[in-house]
Amino acid sequence: METRELTKIEVPYPDAGKLELKISVGACRLRVKPSESAGATAAWITGTYDDPSGGLASKIMDKGYGSVKITQQSSLSAFKTPFSGAPRMELELNRTKPFALNVETGASDSVFDLGALPLTRLVIKKGAGKCEVDFPAPNPVEMEEIDIDAGAVTLTMRNLANANFVKMTMDGGAATYNFDFSGELRRDASVKMNAGVSTLKMRIPAATAAKITPGSVLGSLDIGDGLTKKEGAFWTEAAVAGNSPVLSISASVALGALSLHVI
Repeated sequence: METRELTKIEVPYPDAGKLELKISVGACRLRVKPSESAGATAAWITGTYDDPSGGLASKIMDKGYGSVKITQQSSLSAFKTPFSGAPRMELELNRTKPFALNVETGASDSVFDLGALPLTRLVIKKGAGKCEVDFPAPNPVEMEEIDIDAGAVTLTMRNLANANFVKMTMDGGAATYNFDFSGELRRDASVKMNAGVSTLKMRIPAATAAKITPGSVLGSLDIGDGLTKKEGAFWTEAAVAGNSPVLSISASVALGALSLHVI
């Protein structure tokens, strides 16, 4: 039996003020998590890449001005076992310097553990498949924006308050979306969601001051306990009491179901 060697990935910190990591992969099992290494002398990005087919090599591109892109490069002549399964990429990211993260994937299975990573911006463009994003620990810096563009995908995002974002937008197609806003809300934040033929579920902690405004919803609207209808929106008890900061959410579903629950 032929044995394969994993391709090692190691990228040092670029000599630049603003940093951006771009990950662009097609069919791939992608795993991203914080690194145990710390300090500016440690590598920014480490990991491995395994391609059973032998025809989709990983490629690292220094785009300049602090931007690094990790992608795949196809070579039809190099394919050894074309039906051997999807490649697997596992990345660990250093938490020392703030950076923006831009991810674009095709029909893939992606898992992101972004806890404690100093993210200034997060962009996810997901064509199909499954994607899980979690912020189990607070982001130590302010995140300017979370921008989600999702197609036929099952998307789950947990502990979103820990992301420390100012603005979040989501545009989705025919899919299932689960958003959990648990965590520590440290600043006023706004969220705007637009989904097509979809199921959109949101869970919000009772202690979070939140106002959720349903937009156009052609389908079912499921409102759980712990929410009060006021001024055209559904308010948590913390919002009714005038607590701050405030999470303001606008959600529209063209055809499907919108579910709002306090936890």
